[in-house]
Amino acid sequence: MNALFSAIGINPVFLKACFEVSLISLLCICLAHSFWTHGWKRTVREFVAGFFLTAFCESTGVLSGAYLYPGFHFYVFATPVANPASWIATVYIIIEVTNRLVYGKKALNTYETDGFHLKQADFALFSGGFFKTLLVLALIDSTLALVVDLIMDPLATIYNWWIWVPCQPGVTSIGPGVVNPYNLQLNTYLFTPPNAIADFFAQFFPNGMRYPTRLFGIPLINFIAWLVFVFVFALEFRYVEFKEKWSELKKTAVLWALIIADIPVMAFILITPNI
Repeated sequence: MNALFSAIGINPVFLKACFEVSLISLLCICLAHSFWTHGWKRTVREFVAGFFLTAFCESTGVLSGAYLYPGFHFYVFATPVANPASWIATVYIIIEVTNRLVYGKKALNTYETDGFHLKQADFALFSGGFFKTLLVLALIDSTLALVVDLIMDPLATIYNWWIWVPCQPGVTSIGPGVVNPYNLQLNTYLFTPPNAIADFFAQFFPNGMRYPTRLFGIPLINFIAWLVFVFVFALEFRYVEFKEKWSELKKTAVLWALIIADIPVMAFILITPNI
């Protein structure tokens, strides 16, 4: 890979820095769009919830030895800022796309300067309980997210932007010498550091191979986790936003409480299945 980059005149370190900057820039664009179209209250509620859900779960994954994000410039906990930044930006875009696919111009008519106020009666897709509509919308959101991840993750893995634990008997974490340093400028998270989280999760993989079922060289659990994470987040977020009689403060408190409850469950789902 080093030879290929040299042949076409691209510095792999520069390429990785561009990747990092572009993802953080995408977050800034989505933040600006959300502030403009939905108001600051919904924007803070959604982006803070999504950012910290991802940052905590991904950091747990790194510390457990499942994968690494080596050589980035900006980190939050044990994961690069670009990771939760790109996750919540991608989910925001997907939710906006789903609204337009399902409701067309009707979705645009709901924009207001201080919040995204929806009336359940106007947006219900089925007769009966409105929860059916939320389930369908969240399923569309998560399916679109999975399609994005099926494209993005293999490319990122090829370029060594994140690295999964090797699929070898008895290997439960990433040790020294595993990471190919061709595109690393900073010696950050080159292997799993000794920590209590790694010790706790090691008991789930005493023998055999960790994540033996792989698609495009990536553990299948990664794609399952993407589907589950986006489905749960989109369902919770949409549920809170469709509560017409709730104050903005109550919406924020409920969504953030749900996210706090989600973090240990989601992290466990991401790390422990050995399929």
